Amino acid sequence: MKSLIRFALALGLGALAAVPAFADLKVATSLTDLASVAQFVGGKHVTAQSLCRGYEDPHFVPAKPRLMKAIQHADVFVSVGLELDSGWLPLVLPGSRNPKIQPGAKGFVDASEGVHVLEKPTAGVSRAAGDVHPLGNPHYYLDPKNLEVVADHLAEVFSRLDPANAAEYSANAKAFDEKMEASLEKWETAMAPYKGAAIVPYHKNFIYFIDRFGLKEFGNVEPKPGIPPSPHYINDLAEAMKKSGVKVVEYQPYYNADASNQVAKRAGGVSVEVASEVGGMPGTDDVFSKFDVLVSSLAGALSGKSGGQR
Repeated sequence: MKSLIRFALALGLGALAAVPAFADLKVATSLTDLASVAQFVGGKHVTAQSLCRGYEDPHFVPAKPRLMKAIQHADVFVSVGLELDSGWLPLVLPGSRNPKIQPGAKGFVDASEGVHVLEKPTAGVSRAAGDVHPLGNPHYYLDPKNLEVVADHLAEVFSRLDPANAAEYSANAKAFDEKMEASLEKWETAMAPYKGAAIVPYHKNFIYFIDRFGLKEFGNVEPKPGIPPSPHYINDLAEAMKKSGVKVVEYQPYYNADASNQVAKRAGGVSVEVASEVGGMPGTDDVFSKFDVLVSSLAGALSGKSGGQR
């Protein structure tokens, strides 16, 4: 069943990638959220596609020739930055043989520019701490406000590359920001009853959402970023959750559902699968619907009315 859902999602993203004749700029991104924002900002003058699908772990994307071919003729490449895509992008970009989108070229964009980065390491980073990002936590796209920063940045880039349509890019970015502000007010209202509540994400990728909506991170199912939990760790985490009254574990489609379900069950709580990235689950076709589903799922889990795994 899940494979059928993923096939349907892939078809949807494939439609987004189709390049119509009127496109002035062909944009490729390393993340579906960035493609969604780029499409909003670019409107009819842009076609945007993401190399990583929403149900794939953005840390680990196979650097296959098809990805290199997909960006051979791109005018712009938007990287999530902060080394989230550093495991595969340095192979894909040179493989495209497209000089317009190489780092340092006018068509290469680091989408993290201007974003307030959380969890910057204050000491040296070593592999003993797991897959820690030395520039700070790169999952900034889980704070809706940060996507406004991305939209404004992309409007500037598109305007420089396509000055004839600069006024439209600017107007589209402004409209995006206004829609995001209105949506954020709705999401904050939905999450307000749970301010101060603690949750347990599988991976350390939820801190921006937690910070924006006033939640707390009790711990993670992973003992260290990128390190799978042992049975002993799962038991200890569940016991700690039970003692502290923490009931909600969340995980993404590309993470270990079994480990998350075990922790939640032993803690007497629930686990809930959520999409961190656009297209990760049905009904998350753009950044607005992604947050609609995400907020609804987490609010339901925190209220005790979730349909998640117990």
